[in-house]
Amino acid sequence: MTRIAHHPAAQRIGYRCGRIARYCVGRVLDRLLPVAANTPLDQVREVRRVLLVRPNFRIGNTLIASPLVLALRRRFPGARLDYLSGDTTASLLEHLPVDAVHSVSRRFILRPWQFVALFVRLRRMHYDVAVEAGMGSFSGGLYTLLTGARYRIGVSGRANRFLNVRLAHPKTAHVYDSAVAFARLLGADCPDHPVYAISAEESARAAVILRDIGLMRDGAVQPFVGLFVGGHQSKRWPAPRWLDMARALGAAGARAVIFAGPEEGQGADRMRRDFGAAAVVVPPQPLRTFAALWSRAALVVTPDSGPMHLAAAFGVPTIAILQSEDSLKYRSRNPLDVVLMRAGIDEVVAAVTHHPRWDAVRVAGADSGRSEGRLVATR
Repeated sequence: MTRIAHHPAAQRIGYRCGRIARYCVGRVLDRLLPVAANTPLDQVREVRRVLLVRPNFRIGNTLIASPLVLALRRRFPGARLDYLSGDTTASLLEHLPVDAVHSVSRRFILRPWQFVALFVRLRRMHYDVAVEAGMGSFSGGLYTLLTGARYRIGVSGRANRFLNVRLAHPKTAHVYDSAVAFARLLGADCPDHPVYAISAEESARAAVILRDIGLMRDGAVQPFVGLFVGGHQSKRWPAPRWLDMARALGAAGARAVIFAGPEEGQGADRMRRDFGAAAVVVPPQPLRTFAALWSRAALVVTPDSGPMHLAAAFGVPTIAILQSEDSLKYRSRNPLDVVLMRAGIDEVVAAVTHHPRWDAVRVAGADSGRSEGRLVATR
């Protein structure tokens, strides 16, 4: 079942079915549910229970909303703060200042009674405030309504009919700034990057894996380049290019580690054979173990993906390989980040070998390996 759920064709079908369902539900609600009068934010008082609503199944979208946890803690000090998440990304919220995480699941389509039971349970919590964190998400707004919260806060847009405290939709060039702008509308501040916390146990588990693949010396991690071979549908980089690039980096003397996504899980053994001595291949890991490993990289190369946003949370320098202009609003933007648009192998290798971290990730005694490839775009 898990293999089917992660198959690209199944994801496309699920996405299209979701769009059709939202359209049909929207047409019905247009007739049955009028837009409520808007309540000014300064009238939201006596708040003891708050629910942050972002029921999304993508790592990136959940991480993009994560700074709002800190914003709501500051906006409603002393209140209970819970989070409504997608089940596949709920673990990203562990060790953040959240009292409880509730989750929706794609399996609810086949088990609707579990969907009903979830919202019966949420309504019994008697939330004073539910905050729709999807910046106008239809499904997020609908779930916000179903919680029965006294105040349902969000930005104006497709979710208007579900909200009774509607704020101006912030116009920002980058998605990380949307959370900051929304937090300020609420009267709080938050970081302008994703937030993620690694426990001591998770860090220790990552150290054991790194030791087993030969990347620990005298208790210290040997700096390495992490390559994420995965991504969502059209955002992915073709698999043969990863192989050629890993070989080129290996020839230049880089310590390269391949991290496979869920879709590549069944092919990890083949990838290990294909990459040979060019790179170490780490098979798919539980999400939080992967994150702890990813945080140890000195430099990462990734398409527009959840791991790109994890790197932003950790401050790990990133070379982002983007396939469309739409991805630019999600781009990595830390000082040492590099953005490449529709790059070829030469461009990516050049970005790695010219990066300030190159000397750290290059095996001692190896040739400099500095490629003369052209950088398509940089920070």
